[in-house]
Amino acid sequence: MKLTEAPQCPYCGQKMSKMEPPTFNLSDGLGWCTPFLYVCFNDECKFYVDGWEQIKVNYGKTASYRCMIYPDSGNKDALCVYSPEGLKGQIIEE
Repeated sequence: MKLTEAPQCPYCGQKMSKMEPPTFNLSDGLGWCTPFLYVCFNDECKFYVDGWEQIKVNYGKTASYRCMIYPDSGNKDALCVYSPEGLKGQIIEE
């Protein structure tokens, strides 16, 4: 289901921001296959807040994740961030 407008975060309900995909690729090296992603940048989002503890306990690292949604499919995923400012420089203003 292709999205025509920014969705609400399924964890906190805040309108998600349009973000330019990161310059790094995951696994197959084919890129993100989309010109932008929708990402929740709410620093009070439960998914993001709880992520700091989850990653510390399970992996011994200081990081969290933010909810992202692919605009062409509506599929939900997570993006890892290493600080509260992580990926905010990629936000596309509308």
